[in-house]
Amino acid sequence: MICITCVDALLGTDMERVCRRAEERVGLPVRPCYMYALTREGRRPPMVHVRQSLYSLLEPMRKRATSVNVLGYFAPLEDECELYRYLRSIGVRRVREVSRCADFDDFLHMAEANFNLVLHPEARLAAADMERRLQIPSIELTRLYQLDRIRRQYQALGQVLGATFDDEADYAAAAATVASFAETHPGASFAVGECLNGDPFELALALTRYGFEVREIFGTLTAENFVFLRRLADLAPAVRVFSNMEPTMIHYDASTCPVDFALGKDARWYHPEAAGLDWNSDVQPFGYAGVKQLFDALSEVSA
Repeated sequence: MICITCVDALLGTDMERVCRRAEERVGLPVRPCYMYALTREGRRPPMVHVRQSLYSLLEPMRKRATSVNVLGYFAPLEDECELYRYLRSIGVRRVREVSRCADFDDFLHMAEANFNLVLHPEARLAAADMERRLQIPSIELTRLYQLDRIRRQYQALGQVLGATFDDEADYAAAAATVASFAETHPGASFAVGECLNGDPFELALALTRYGFEVREIFGTLTAENFVFLRRLADLAPAVRVFSNMEPTMIHYDASTCPVDFALGKDARWYHPEAAGLDWNSDVQPFGYAGVKQLFDALSEVSA
């Protein structure tokens, strides 16, 4: 991988040709990785291009019905995530994530997958490329913190795969953890940032629906998460939304809106007096296990 920045974009460097020449010289696959900050707001921002470059190394391979790829993050899901169990329950023997590949040969065997599960929007174009080049179709799932929506998403996944997932125990365990936290912290108030593992608007909506008070959201609003803000406007019209990109945020005064808990590194910076949780580890929370881990972690920082 040859990673290049805006300097080469401005110079007009033909990195495709550079990589082809390098590949001929060293006898190894060489790919350009465009890290152009100026494309951050475009269709192919840096992290989208990184994923496309990475998976472009895969070559066609005979498909195995028992093999599935999980795309989206550069670190794996938590070992306790129920998604692994659900896939095994329908006969999947090998779930591959790039971060769990033991070596390059193991990575190349991602090309034998029967389908891809896309867990992050930044992997969509990479998945589309894999479908076009390798004939691997994809199914997109979203990281959610609303239990009922997690359940509906698994039901929809089951319908696509012609299977039924038994999620009763996982749903009940996550719901019990939320209820336990709500019992010990009734009416707790939150500030939710975007520097965390989750969509700040969806997470704020989940907290609101669980009976907590979200007073502030620090996040960049996009078309994808506007649906959550619209619902929040109905349930919690007093919630305030701030953009971390706004220079005047340097003068933010936390005393105007104190909260009990600050979720995310940015929210913690604005509210140093609140019980804080970064919630941005490399290993990724997902599904019912992610909800349970979140509220377990909140209980720990409030102790």
